[in-house]
Amino acid sequence: MGIRMEPPLDEMSLSVLREYSLREMGKFRRKEESNDTYCLEIFRRAVVLRHNAAWETLQGLFSDNIRIWLGAHSHRELALRRESEQTYIDDTFRRFWQAVSDQGLTFKTLGSALNYLRLCLHCAIMDTVRQHARHSIERIPEQGQPNEPQVEDSYHETELWEAIKSLLPGEREQRVAYLLFHCNLKPREIIRYCPQEFQNEEEIYRLKRNIMERILRNTAILRWKLDGNEHN
Repeated sequence: MGIRMEPPLDEMSLSVLREYSLREMGKFRRKEESNDTYCLEIFRRAVVLRHNAAWETLQGLFSDNIRIWLGAHSHRELALRRESEQTYIDDTFRRFWQAVSDQGLTFKTLGSALNYLRLCLHCAIMDTVRQHARHSIERIPEQGQPNEPQVEDSYHETELWEAIKSLLPGEREQRVAYLLFHCNLKPREIIRYCPQEFQNEEEIYRLKRNIMERILRNTAILRWKLDGNEHN
């Protein structure tokens, strides 16, 4: 009896891909050798080809991962006092879709795709926590540095980020600034969540130094933008 040959990935039905993906994800969670190709094909159809059915399948496959990550997040109690679990799941997928669509991101492994999905959850949580933390003061750079520009919490996070972004001409510096200041990630966390984008922590620290030097050289401009005087 001959060996049954599987059809090529792009010819497999979505239901078969889902079945195979569930099997391989179980191996992945048990740290056994697994095959990423079935999951990545669903990602490709959902994100690159923009197939609605594939996107719905992707959400069904990875919603439980987001629930687990949310349950283990250091700010889970505060976050869940502000929004429901399902709200964070929906926001995570929304951010993921927007990021991969706008930036044209592709993933070569299931691990890298999951890392980026987890980053989107982290950003969703931190945005919600910051939005409700009215008593806090946003500082750039870290507290204790001389001549550091300080921004009172009356400024919206979006205004702060747009002001910083306007000072950074390079896309790579803008990307690191976004991850550092908007997502509130440490360099080691950036490497963890975005391993394909950067070589190592040293590269992150080098880019961070460039960013901070530019911000400190333009402190007056930054404050002026945040004061809303750019139209005066």
